[in-house]
Amino acid sequence: MDTIKTKINKFFHKYFYLARENQYNLISLSILRITIGIHVLFELITAHPIKEVLWNSTIFNYAVPFLYNPTYFNLFYYLGLLLMVLYTLGIGSNFFNLIIYVFVYTLYKANPNLLDGGNNILIIVLFYMIFTNNTEYFSLHKLTRKSPYRNIVHNLFFVMIIIQVCILYFFAGFFKAQGSMWFHGSALYYVLNLEAFDMEFTDGMKNFVLSSPALLTFGAYSAIFTQLFFPFLVFNKYVRYLILLGSIAFHLSILMFMGLAQFAIIMIALDLQFITDKEYKAVASIKKFLNKCKRTKNLEFQGVK
Repeated sequence: MDTIKTKINKFFHKYFYLARENQYNLISLSILRITIGIHVLFELITAHPIKEVLWNSTIFNYAVPFLYNPTYFNLFYYLGLLLMVLYTLGIGSNFFNLIIYVFVYTLYKANPNLLDGGNNILIIVLFYMIFTNNTEYFSLHKLTRKSPYRNIVHNLFFVMIIIQVCILYFFAGFFKAQGSMWFHGSALYYVLNLEAFDMEFTDGMKNFVLSSPALLTFGAYSAIFTQLFFPFLVFNKYVRYLILLGSIAFHLSILMFMGLAQFAIIMIALDLQFITDKEYKAVASIKKFLNKCKRTKNLEFQGVK
């Protein structure tokens, strides 16, 4: 009993020390911040011609009455555009993150008809982002004040983002496995034949997939397997890259064949949260090394010439 208690204490102190001393996954959180910012900006800009219909009238907006006032609505909309630009560029402040969350939550509350799976997970993750340092990279202004307390809070809410993604994938795979069409491998056939999601530029590839029962069955079962076992395999050092590649490929196929670009991009950005800063920096080092080799070769070639 004492041995188990000792091991638990050692485990707790080890990870408490790590959480207190450093902030983790700063690069992936910065990427997520930029992705969310571009996502919301895209929604606001593309909706500009019909913004009054979407948010300023009772046709769709039945939950945020202050937006019925044209003056308040224009202030909300154009100030929101500015806020999202600043958020995308990076303003290191937890209070600013809170303002962004309130704006996006109000925007989605005012017209829930615009929501899809990407928006739903986005608003949950955006709440957790309030408490993280997501401006360490690719930003105008970094969060300069750091302390053991801030480090613990950052790491805690980053872990909550990771847990949220794992829950999402597990239940998405679980409910797919319960569906008869997914279980029998025919779900993708019906999905790819929906006219609402038709993408003309990928018709050739889509028709090739539709003509192959083996590909349709493989696609259905790989989607179930990837999502159902994602929470368990993504933390295994031997298969984590494989499961991440499978998940990213799944969302890229959604983008290509169904045109759900915003949903796919948000989900890919969430997949990237499982890659550490050390791994990102290792890839950057390899790229720098290859560029250096390329420059050296060019100089040698010019010298010979």
